[in-house]
Amino acid sequence: MKKIFLCILILSIFSCTLSKDYYDNGEVEKKGKISNDKKVGKWKYYHTSGKYKGGGKYLKGKRKGLWKWVYENGELHQVGYYKDGKQTGEWKFYHPNGNRQGIGSLSNGNRQGLWSWYHTNGKIYTEREWSNGQLIKIINCYDGLGNKLDKGSFSNGDGSMKLYDIDGVLLETLYYENGKYIK
Repeated sequence: MKKIFLCILILSIFSCTLSKDYYDNGEVEKKGKISNDKKVGKWKYYHTSGKYKGGGKYLKGKRKGLWKWVYENGELHQVGYYKDGKQTGEWKFYHPNGNRQGIGSLSNGNRQGLWSWYHTNGKIYTEREWSNGQLIKIINCYDGLGNKLDKGSFSNGDGSMKLYDIDGVLLETLYYENGKYIK
């Protein structure tokens, strides 16, 4: 039994090859193992400066489990889970200053339920409701001081959504049909 386990272990070690991709400046972009032409095990990604960017694990070429991404300054950018290569469960996002940026859930890679976004000062910016990856409702919108702003005219997945900066200056108006952004 021990000999069979040892043979399987040796075969699995030698069937994997280390893979590294590089940026044009010579810094490592990503590295990990390849087996049967698919990413496996832990993979690490890097910024063009060479600083750690984040990563997680692959199983048969698909992302799985916990994945984390960080800004170049080392602050956490986003963290969440993958199942069968698709984002699932709660995902958290952070601004480069460390304050929360957003939080929401995904199911099979699609936004689902309530998503909340925050200004760089940590105060609530907007809350939106999603169903199967489609925006269905804009609940509220605020400036960085907590003053309520015009969120747009949005009903049953159709209409406009207004985007503002922290000072309440209108940046852009986005338009949706059937819960999908119109380009």
